[in-house]
Amino acid sequence: MNRSVLSFADLNPNADNYATQAVDRLLEHAVARGASDLHLESAQKKILARLRVDGSLTEVGELADGATTSVLGRVKALARLVTYRNDIPQEGRMILPDRNLEARVGTLPTLHGERAVIRLAGRQALDWLPGQLGLPDELLGQLENGLESSSGVILVTGPAGSGKTTTAYACLRRLLSQTSTPRSLVSLEDPIEAELPGVSQSQINPANGYGWSDGLKALLRQDPEVTFVGEIRDPETAAVVFQAALTGQLVISTMHARCSADAIRRLLDMQVPVHHLQSGLNLLICQRLLRCLCDCQTLSSEPPTGDGGPGRSCSSCDDTGYRGRLLLAESLPRIEGELARAIFQDADSGQLDRIAQALGMRSLTTLGNAACEAGRIDSAELKRHFTSAP
Repeated sequence: MNRSVLSFADLNPNADNYATQAVDRLLEHAVARGASDLHLESAQKKILARLRVDGSLTEVGELADGATTSVLGRVKALARLVTYRNDIPQEGRMILPDRNLEARVGTLPTLHGERAVIRLAGRQALDWLPGQLGLPDELLGQLENGLESSSGVILVTGPAGSGKTTTAYACLRRLLSQTSTPRSLVSLEDPIEAELPGVSQSQINPANGYGWSDGLKALLRQDPEVTFVGEIRDPETAAVVFQAALTGQLVISTMHARCSADAIRRLLDMQVPVHHLQSGLNLLICQRLLRCLCDCQTLSSEPPTGDGGPGRSCSSCDDTGYRGRLLLAESLPRIEGELARAIFQDADSGQLDRIAQALGMRSLTTLGNAACEAGRIDSAELKRHFTSAP
């Protein structure tokens, strides 16, 4: 039986405590399954529930909405959102100490009611340091050296769901652990993923005129030594980040990009001068999270499926053939010499990637192929992330 399927048959939708019981069961199940996200979607007097486990969505099932208490209303109450407004998007945070759980909650009005996504974060994740992320040894050394710097930018890039914020938070934890030389750490985030004691965290609010660029300018007047900017999204934020780095701040930030070369191209498109990249960019990492093969696959004599996926599964992997995730990460070489000349000449991402690999960068595709050959992932997962994979 698929362990992701959840029954609510024993709960009475007419009971006053129905929504509380249903939400408690959903959260308990999500935590037990190690889910990163819980999706709840209204659909004509019922709620459809799904979990994201190891990067993939799985069906949990459907449940009736309460006759007197709303399931999504209960979620909004826990996240301290306005429960009587279902016509506007809302974002909030849910903190449940008894479950060792923090979650970011976002709601969206839809045709049949509201949709809510609960992004779960176990509090143990806040204790992770860079050495616990699974980074290659050479890249880990580069990151540790970068964190010792008093200025410059450490930029963590990758597509959505690649663990960028987890890596950035691990960097902040590493800095907080340096008790012999305490630093002033501040952040600007949208939203704040989880509380990080020791960091002054500030959440932007564009509706009230508190945007990225204005927030960052205000934040830099707080005499920080280390600044975490949740994401570089626009030219003005990119400019302020690099100006701060070049005037004595250590800045950690994230950005969406498919690979390191694409990240450089995005920064150039945001009008960041090449000499700022040369002088201010301490380290650029691009990462992906790929599903690992479950241990049951090493014992399987069954051939893979037609799409290259696992040929067998077990209860430990919830009958998927996958369990856990593998972090792949590449780091761009220093911007100098041939790489700098190519950037000055406005080279495209493909050219920059080829030069970086010639200078010794092990690309995400190369790392993925090696993991596939070692039996840690399969070809189907490789192709899911890299269209050029064999």
